[in-house]
Amino acid sequence: MARACVITGAGRGLGRALAVHLATAGYEVALCARSTAEIEDAVREIEQVGGRASGHTVDVSDPNAVDELASRITEQHGPVWAAVNNAGVLGPVGPVDAVDAERWMQAIAVDIGGVFAVTRAFVPQMRRSGGGRVVNLSGAGIGGPRPLPRVSAYTASKAAVDVLTEALAPELIGDGITINAVAPGPTPTAFLDDVLHAGPDLAGPQLHDDAVRNHDATGCTDSFFALVHFLLGEESSWLTGKLLSARWDRVDDLVARRDQLVGTSLMTLRRIDDVLFTEVDQ
Repeated sequence: MARACVITGAGRGLGRALAVHLATAGYEVALCARSTAEIEDAVREIEQVGGRASGHTVDVSDPNAVDELASRITEQHGPVWAAVNNAGVLGPVGPVDAVDAERWMQAIAVDIGGVFAVTRAFVPQMRRSGGGRVVNLSGAGIGGPRPLPRVSAYTASKAAVDVLTEALAPELIGDGITINAVAPGPTPTAFLDDVLHAGPDLAGPQLHDDAVRNHDATGCTDSFFALVHFLLGEESSWLTGKLLSARWDRVDDLVARRDQLVGTSLMTLRRIDDVLFTEVDQ
Protein backbone atom coordinates (compact mmCIF):
# COMPACT_ATOMS: atom_id res chain seq x y z
CA MET A 1 0.00 0.00 0.00
CA ALA A 2 1.36 3.41 -0.96
CA ARG A 3 2.31 5.70 1.86
CA ALA A 4 0.74 9.15 2.10
CA CYS A 5 2.88 12.27 2.11
CA VAL A 6 1.66 15.82 2.74
CA ILE A 7 3.52 18.60 0.94
CA THR A 8 2.80 22.24 1.72
CA GLY A 9 3.50 25.03 -0.73
CA ALA A 10 3.00 22.47 -3.50
CA GLY A 11 1.15 24.59 -6.02
CA ARG A 12 4.27 25.76 -7.84
CA GLY A 13 8.03 25.85 -7.82
CA LEU A 14 10.09 23.41 -5.83
CA GLY A 15 7.14 22.10 -3.81
CA ARG A 16 5.23 21.15 -6.95
CA ALA A 17 8.28 19.55 -8.54
CA LEU A 18 8.86 17.51 -5.37
CA ALA A 19 5.21 16.42 -5.32
CA VAL A 20 5.47 15.13 -8.89
CA HIS A 21 8.73 13.37 -8.08
CA LEU A 22 7.33 11.62 -4.99
CA ALA A 23 4.13 10.65 -6.79
CA THR A 24 6.09 8.98 -9.57
CA ALA A 25 8.16 7.24 -6.87
CA GLY A 26 5.00 5.62 -5.49
CA TYR A 27 3.79 7.93 -2.74
CA GLU A 28 0.22 9.15 -2.47
CA VAL A 29 0.64 12.91 -2.24
CA ALA A 30 -1.62 15.47 -0.62
CA LEU A 31 -0.78 18.86 -2.10
CA CYS A 32 -1.46 21.99 -0.05
CA ALA A 33 -1.21 25.68 -0.89
CA ARG A 34 -3.16 28.92 -0.67
CA SER A 35 -4.00 29.01 -4.40
CA THR A 36 -6.79 26.64 -5.38
CA ALA A 37 -6.09 27.06 -9.10
CA GLU A 38 -2.41 26.17 -8.74
CA ILE A 39 -3.17 23.14 -6.59
CA GLU A 40 -5.80 21.83 -9.02
CA ASP A 41 -3.36 22.22 -11.90
CA ALA A 42 -0.62 20.40 -9.99
CA VAL A 43 -2.97 17.52 -9.15
CA ARG A 44 -3.88 17.16 -12.83
CA GLU A 45 -0.21 17.01 -13.75
CA ILE A 46 0.39 14.20 -11.26
CA GLU A 47 -2.66 12.25 -12.39
CA GLN A 48 -1.49 12.53 -16.01
CA VAL A 49 1.72 10.68 -15.11
CA GLY A 50 -0.21 7.96 -13.28
CA GLY A 51 0.22 9.21 -9.72
CA ARG A 52 -2.40 9.55 -7.02
CA ALA A 53 -2.87 12.99 -5.52
CA SER A 54 -5.36 15.18 -3.73
CA GLY A 55 -5.39 18.98 -3.56
CA HIS A 56 -6.16 21.13 -0.54
CA THR A 57 -6.37 24.89 -0.11
CA VAL A 58 -5.04 26.06 3.25
CA ASP A 59 -3.20 28.88 4.95
CA VAL A 60 -0.55 27.13 7.05
CA SER A 61 -0.25 30.12 9.37
CA ASP A 62 -3.75 29.28 10.71
CA PRO A 63 -3.42 26.32 13.14
CA ASN A 64 -7.15 25.67 13.22
CA ALA A 65 -7.28 25.45 9.43
CA VAL A 66 -4.31 23.07 9.47
CA ASP A 67 -6.04 20.85 12.05
CA GLU A 68 -9.06 20.64 9.75
CA LEU A 69 -6.74 19.89 6.84
CA ALA A 70 -5.22 16.97 8.72
CA SER A 71 -8.67 15.45 9.25
CA ARG A 72 -9.61 15.83 5.57
CA ILE A 73 -6.37 14.31 4.32
CA THR A 74 -6.65 11.36 6.71
CA GLU A 75 -10.18 10.66 5.44
CA GLN A 76 -8.89 10.50 1.87
CA HIS A 77 -5.51 8.84 2.30
CA GLY A 78 -5.53 7.16 5.69
CA PRO A 79 -2.84 7.89 8.28
CA VAL A 80 -0.11 10.13 6.90
CA TRP A 81 3.44 8.76 6.90
CA ALA A 82 5.28 11.97 6.06
CA ALA A 83 4.91 15.74 6.05
CA VAL A 84 7.15 18.03 4.00
CA ASN A 85 7.00 21.62 5.23
CA ASN A 86 7.83 23.53 2.07
CA ALA A 87 5.40 26.47 2.29
CA GLY A 88 7.13 29.79 2.72
CA VAL A 89 7.16 33.44 1.74
CA LEU A 90 10.09 35.79 1.32
CA GLY A 91 8.49 38.63 3.23
CA PRO A 92 9.45 42.28 2.79
CA VAL A 93 12.78 43.13 1.17
CA GLY A 94 14.89 45.94 2.58
CA PRO A 95 16.76 47.26 5.62
CA VAL A 96 15.20 46.38 8.97
CA ASP A 97 14.15 49.98 9.65
CA ALA A 98 12.50 50.34 6.23
CA VAL A 99 10.40 47.19 5.88
CA ASP A 100 6.70 47.00 6.65
CA ALA A 101 6.32 45.58 10.16
CA GLU A 102 2.99 43.86 9.49
CA ARG A 103 4.33 42.04 6.43
CA TRP A 104 7.42 41.07 8.42
CA MET A 105 5.31 39.45 11.12
CA GLN A 106 3.10 37.73 8.53
CA ALA A 107 6.17 36.15 6.94
CA ILE A 108 7.26 34.79 10.33
CA ALA A 109 3.76 33.37 10.85
CA VAL A 110 3.93 31.45 7.57
CA ASP A 111 7.58 30.42 7.51
CA ILE A 112 8.00 29.16 11.09
CA GLY A 113 4.40 29.19 12.37
CA GLY A 114 3.35 27.01 9.44
CA VAL A 115 6.05 24.43 10.20
CA PHE A 116 4.83 24.28 13.79
CA ALA A 117 1.15 24.03 12.82
CA VAL A 118 1.62 21.27 10.24
CA THR A 119 3.96 19.23 12.43
CA ARG A 120 1.63 19.59 15.40
CA ALA A 121 -1.37 18.48 13.33
CA PHE A 122 0.15 15.36 11.74
CA VAL A 123 2.45 14.00 14.46
CA PRO A 124 -0.43 12.41 16.46
CA GLN A 125 -1.49 10.19 13.55
CA MET A 126 2.13 9.28 12.81
CA ARG A 127 2.51 8.31 16.46
CA ARG A 128 -0.62 6.16 16.38
CA SER A 129 0.61 4.45 13.21
CA GLY A 130 3.97 3.57 14.73
CA GLY A 131 6.20 6.15 13.05
CA GLY A 132 6.63 8.76 10.37
CA ARG A 133 8.82 11.41 8.81
CA VAL A 134 8.90 15.21 8.90
CA VAL A 135 11.10 17.14 6.47
CA ASN A 136 11.39 20.91 6.80
CA LEU A 137 12.72 23.22 4.10
CA SER A 138 15.58 25.38 5.27
CA GLY A 139 17.36 28.04 3.23
CA ALA A 140 18.37 31.72 3.45
CA GLY A 141 22.03 30.75 3.57
CA ILE A 142 21.58 29.24 7.04
CA GLY A 143 24.45 26.85 7.74
CA GLY A 144 26.58 28.39 5.00
CA PRO A 145 29.19 31.15 5.11
CA ARG A 146 26.60 33.91 5.56
CA PRO A 147 22.83 34.35 5.98
CA LEU A 148 20.99 36.38 3.37
CA PRO A 149 20.84 40.12 4.12
CA ARG A 150 17.84 42.43 3.72
CA VAL A 151 15.24 39.65 3.92
CA SER A 152 15.37 39.46 7.69
CA ALA A 153 11.97 37.84 8.22
CA TYR A 154 12.84 35.02 5.85
CA THR A 155 16.35 34.57 7.23
CA ALA A 156 15.23 34.63 10.87
CA SER A 157 12.42 32.16 10.22
CA LYS A 158 14.69 29.68 8.42
CA ALA A 159 17.14 29.75 11.33
CA ALA A 160 14.17 29.12 13.61
CA VAL A 161 13.05 26.21 11.43
CA ASP A 162 16.44 24.57 11.86
CA VAL A 163 16.53 24.99 15.63
CA LEU A 164 12.90 23.82 15.94
CA THR A 165 13.85 20.75 13.91
CA GLU A 166 16.62 19.88 16.34
CA ALA A 167 14.50 20.66 19.40
CA LEU A 168 11.66 18.36 18.27
CA ALA A 169 13.92 15.45 17.30
CA PRO A 170 14.35 14.00 20.83
CA GLU A 171 10.62 14.48 21.49
CA LEU A 172 9.63 12.40 18.48
CA ILE A 173 12.29 9.73 18.01
CA GLY A 174 10.83 7.51 20.73
CA ASP A 175 7.67 7.22 18.62
CA GLY A 176 9.60 6.25 15.50
CA ILE A 177 9.26 9.74 13.99
CA THR A 178 12.29 11.51 12.53
CA ILE A 179 12.48 15.20 11.69
CA ASN A 180 15.17 16.83 9.57
CA ALA A 181 15.71 20.04 7.62
CA VAL A 182 17.04 20.30 4.08
CA ALA A 183 18.44 23.41 2.42
CA PRO A 184 17.78 23.06 -1.33
CA GLY A 185 20.48 25.47 -2.50
CA PRO A 186 20.02 28.08 -5.26
CA THR A 187 16.74 27.38 -7.01
CA PRO A 188 14.93 29.57 -9.55
CA THR A 189 11.69 30.46 -7.74
CA ALA A 190 9.35 33.42 -7.36
CA PHE A 191 11.48 34.46 -4.38
CA LEU A 192 14.18 35.60 -6.79
CA ASP A 193 11.61 37.58 -8.77
CA ASP A 194 10.64 39.43 -5.58
CA VAL A 195 14.26 40.39 -4.98
CA LEU A 196 14.68 41.56 -8.58
CA HIS A 197 11.50 43.63 -8.38
CA ALA A 198 12.72 45.25 -5.18
CA GLY A 199 15.88 46.38 -6.98
CA PRO A 200 19.41 46.85 -5.66
CA ASP A 201 18.55 49.88 -3.54
CA LEU A 202 16.17 47.92 -1.30
CA ALA A 203 17.66 44.45 -1.67
CA GLY A 204 21.24 45.64 -1.47
CA PRO A 205 23.84 44.91 -4.16
CA GLN A 206 24.88 41.56 -2.65
CA LEU A 207 21.41 39.98 -2.54
CA HIS A 208 20.36 41.56 -5.84
CA ASP A 209 23.47 40.26 -7.62
CA ASP A 210 22.85 36.79 -6.18
CA ALA A 211 19.28 36.89 -7.52
CA VAL A 212 20.45 37.92 -10.98
CA ARG A 213 23.10 35.19 -11.01
CA ASN A 214 20.78 32.43 -9.82
CA HIS A 215 17.60 33.43 -11.66
CA ASP A 216 18.11 30.86 -14.40
CA ALA A 217 20.19 28.39 -12.38
CA THR A 218 19.25 24.74 -12.47
CA GLY A 219 20.04 24.51 -8.77
CA CYS A 220 20.57 21.26 -6.89
CA THR A 221 17.21 19.71 -7.72
CA ASP A 222 18.39 16.14 -8.26
CA SER A 223 20.41 16.03 -5.04
CA PHE A 224 17.53 17.69 -3.18
CA PHE A 225 15.10 15.04 -4.41
CA ALA A 226 17.56 12.31 -3.46
CA LEU A 227 17.97 13.67 0.08
CA VAL A 228 14.23 14.02 0.65
CA HIS A 229 13.56 10.56 -0.77
CA PHE A 230 16.17 9.13 1.62
CA LEU A 231 14.77 10.99 4.63
CA LEU A 232 11.24 9.72 3.92
CA GLY A 233 12.36 6.09 3.77
CA GLU A 234 12.87 3.41 6.40
CA GLU A 235 16.64 3.41 5.84
CA SER A 236 16.98 6.89 7.40
CA SER A 237 15.38 5.95 10.73
CA TRP A 238 18.68 6.63 12.53
CA LEU A 239 19.02 10.23 11.27
CA THR A 240 17.09 13.00 13.00
CA GLY A 241 17.47 16.59 14.12
CA LYS A 242 19.90 17.53 11.34
CA LEU A 243 20.27 20.35 8.83
CA LEU A 244 21.29 18.89 5.48
CA SER A 245 22.35 20.67 2.30
CA ALA A 246 21.44 19.61 -1.23
CA ARG A 247 24.52 21.49 -2.36
CA TRP A 248 27.00 19.65 -0.14
CA ASP A 249 25.47 16.43 1.22
CA ARG A 250 24.97 13.14 -0.57
CA VAL A 251 23.09 10.11 0.71
CA ASP A 252 26.08 7.76 0.42
CA ASP A 253 28.24 10.17 2.42
CA LEU A 254 25.61 10.46 5.17
CA VAL A 255 25.34 6.69 5.48
CA ALA A 256 29.13 6.36 5.59
CA ARG A 257 29.28 8.94 8.41
CA ARG A 258 26.46 7.42 10.46
CA ASP A 259 28.58 6.85 13.57
CA GLN A 260 29.80 10.45 13.44
CA LEU A 261 26.36 11.94 12.98
CA VAL A 262 24.34 10.08 15.62
CA GLY A 263 24.30 11.89 18.93
CA THR A 264 26.71 14.67 17.94
CA SER A 265 26.39 18.33 16.96
CA LEU A 266 27.53 17.72 13.40
CA MET A 267 25.12 19.28 10.89
CA THR A 268 23.36 21.42 13.47
CA LEU A 269 23.55 25.14 14.30
CA ARG A 270 26.09 25.89 17.03
CA ARG A 271 28.54 28.46 18.25
CA ILE A 272 31.56 26.61 19.55
CA ASP A 273 34.82 28.43 20.29
CA ASP A 274 37.75 28.08 22.66
CA VAL A 275 36.77 30.92 25.01
CA LEU A 276 33.11 30.89 25.94
CA PHE A 277 31.51 27.97 24.13
CA THR A 278 32.91 24.47 24.10
CA GLU A 279 31.53 21.02 23.61
CA VAL A 280 32.69 17.98 25.52
CA ASP A 281 31.68 14.36 25.37
CA GLN A 282 28.54 13.75 27.36
